[in-house]
Amino acid sequence: MGSIFRVHKSIPVPKGATIKNGIVTWSADGKTRKGKLTKNGKVSFQVETWSVLYTDEKGKTHRIAAKTKNRSVAEKILANYEAEIDRIRAGVVTREELTRAQDGGVSIDNALEKFRTKMTADGSKPKSVKTVIQQVTGMLKNLSHVSQIKREYVEKWVADEVKRGRYTNKTINHYLTAVKSFTQYLFDIEAIKSNPLRLVKKLNPALNQKKKRRALTADEVERLLAVADDRRKLIYRIALGTGLRSTELSLLVPNQINFKKNQLTIEAEKTKNKKADVLPMRPDLVFAVKEWCALHSIEPQSRVFGFNSDSIRRSFYNDLKKAGIERIGADGRSIDVHSLRKTFGTMLAKAGVPLTTVQRLMRHSTPLLTAKLYIDVEGVDMMQALEKLPGFS
Repeated sequence: MGSIFRVHKSIPVPKGATIKNGIVTWSADGKTRKGKLTKNGKVSFQVETWSVLYTDEKGKTHRIAAKTKNRSVAEKILANYEAEIDRIRAGVVTREELTRAQDGGVSIDNALEKFRTKMTADGSKPKSVKTVIQQVTGMLKNLSHVSQIKREYVEKWVADEVKRGRYTNKTINHYLTAVKSFTQYLFDIEAIKSNPLRLVKKLNPALNQKKKRRALTADEVERLLAVADDRRKLIYRIALGTGLRSTELSLLVPNQINFKKNQLTIEAEKTKNKKADVLPMRPDLVFAVKEWCALHSIEPQSRVFGFNSDSIRRSFYNDLKKAGIERIGADGRSIDVHSLRKTFGTMLAKAGVPLTTVQRLMRHSTPLLTAKLYIDVEGVDMMQALEKLPGFS
C-alpha cells in the first residue's frame, strides 16, 4: 500500500531570520516561512509539495516527488502508479509492454528534470526556470507521461481558465509559452515523434487585462522624490533616467558604470531578454552614483543598493501615500514600481525623441512594443501635436 507525505528539510538559519520560542521566521521568494530550531542550530521545516511512496511489482520501494501542493493531485499520481502495478501483477501487461506503450517510458516528471537542466545550462535565471517548471507542471498535472500531451488537452485547459477568470490572457499566454517550449524540447530530443502543440494559438493579451499601468506626471515625480529618503530617491532617479527594471536595479554594481564615459553596461544575465547592452547615462546620475558608492564604501563588485523586489515595492507604495499620489486612479489605471520605466519612455516621447530611439534606450525588440505598452499619450499631447500643423482656410 502506497502513501503520500511531505518531506521535512533542515537548513542553516537564514540570514535576517528572527527566532522566538524556538520558532524561526524568515522571508523567501516573497513569502514568510516558519520552522523549528533544532538542537544543532539548524531550522527544520516541512516542504509545501507532496511526495509519493509506493512498492512496485518486484517489491522495490520508490519515493517520487509529486511536485504539487494539491493533496488530491498527489493521491491521483499515487493511484496511477498503483494501477500500473496492479495491471502488471494481474498479468494484463508486462513492465516492458507498459514502457513501450508509454512512449519509451518517458514520464513527464523525468522529462521536466531534464528540461530544467537544459534551461539552466542555456543560462536561464533560477527564478525563470522555477516559474517555467511550475507553469508546465500546473498545466499537465493530470498527466503522467509525455505521450499523453495532446493539443485537445491544452486547449481545454485554456478554455477552462478563460471561463474561470483566474488568469488574464497575458498570464495564460505565459503558461502556453512554457508548455510549448517543453514539447518542442521533447521533440528535439526525440522523446515524442511530433510536437502536438505546434499549432496551438495564443490569446489576445489586450483583452481582459486586469491591470493597466500608467506613467507618472512631472508633478507626481517631483512629489515622489520629495518624500523619499536619499537611498530610494537615487533608486527612483536612476529608474526614471535609464528605464532600468527593478530587478536590474537591485543587481546594479559600480563596475557596470563607466564613470568617465557616462555609460552603463547591462549584463546579459541580469536582463529580461538575456541580451547585453551598453547605454548612455546622464552625467548627473553618474556623479550621484559615484558619490553614493564613495559615501557608503561600496566595492566595485558589490550591489549599489541591495534591495529585493518586495522591499522596494513596499517602500514605493509608502512613498506614493506620503506624496498623496493615488495608486489606482478613477480611470482604473494603476501606478507601481514598473511605472517608473513607463514614465521614462513617456518623458522621452514627450520631449520629441524619435520612437526608434526610445525603443533603443528601453531595449525593446520592436517600436510597436514601446509605443503600445510604454508610452502614455494623453489628449493634451495629441492636441499639441495637432496645433503644430498649418491652418487651412
